[in-house]
Amino acid sequence: MAQLVYIDETGSSGKGAKRQPLLTLAAVIVDEDKVKPLAEGVREIAWKHLQWVPATFELHGVEIWNGKSFWNGMPHAKLIEVYEDSIAILQDLELESSHASIHKDRLRRRYGDSSDQRAYLLALQFLLEKIDAGGSQNKILVADEAKEHELTAIKMVADMQDWAGRGEVPGRHLKTIIDSMHFVSSHASPGVQMADVVAFALQRHWNEWDKHPDAKAGIARIVDVVWSRTFTWREPWPRA
Repeated sequence: MAQLVYIDETGSSGKGAKRQPLLTLAAVIVDEDKVKPLAEGVREIAWKHLQWVPATFELHGVEIWNGKSFWNGMPHAKLIEVYEDSIAILQDLELESSHASIHKDRLRRRYGDSSDQRAYLLALQFLLEKIDAGGSQNKILVADEAKEHELTAIKMVADMQDWAGRGEVPGRHLKTIIDSMHFVSSHASPGVQMADVVAFALQRHWNEWDKHPDAKAGIARIVDVVWSRTFTWREPWPRA
C-alpha cells in the first residue's frame, strides 16, 4: 500500500512573512485507503459548523483562526472549536505529520541575501529525507501550488531519487519516494488542506502571537495533537 505525502508551506512570503522567522514545510502522510475518509472528514467539518458544504469550501488555518471567509462572524471560542475539530482528523484517522523549517535570517547571514530562493528547496530536502527514512512504504508527493519553486523542486526530487545525496546540500538518496512531485490547487486536495492546518498551527505556536489566555490554551491543545501524530521532523536549520 502506498502513502500520499501532502505538503504545504508557511512563512515564506506574503502578508506577515517578516514576522515569521521560519519558513516551514509541513506534511501529512496518508495511507492510500484513508484518502477518501480524509476527504469525508473535511466535508464533515463544513456540515457540522456551517450546516452545508459550499462549492468553494476548503480548510485554511489562517481563515479559521481569524474568522475569515466561511467563518466570518463566528465568536473566537467557536473558531477554536472548528480548528480543534479539523486537527482531530489526524487522530481520528491515525495520520502522520512531519515538518522541516529553515531559519531565514540565519540562512541570509551565512549565505547572503540570494539564499532566500534556496530556503524552500532546503526545507523540502530535509523534510523528504526524514520522511523517506521513516518507513519502507512507497510514497507519492502532492504539494500546494508554489509557482516560483515548482520546476526546481521537481528537478531536485528527481536528482535525489537518481543520485545519492544530490540535493541542495549533500544528503540522503530517496528510496521510498516514487514518481515526480505533483503540485495541485489546495481547493482540490483535502490532504493539502490538512497540511495547511498543521503548518499554520505550528507557526502560530512558535511565534507566540496569541496573548489571550483562551487563544493560548487553544493553540496549545491543537499543537499537542499535531505532536502526538508527529513521528519524525527536522530541527530548524541553520542552527544558531
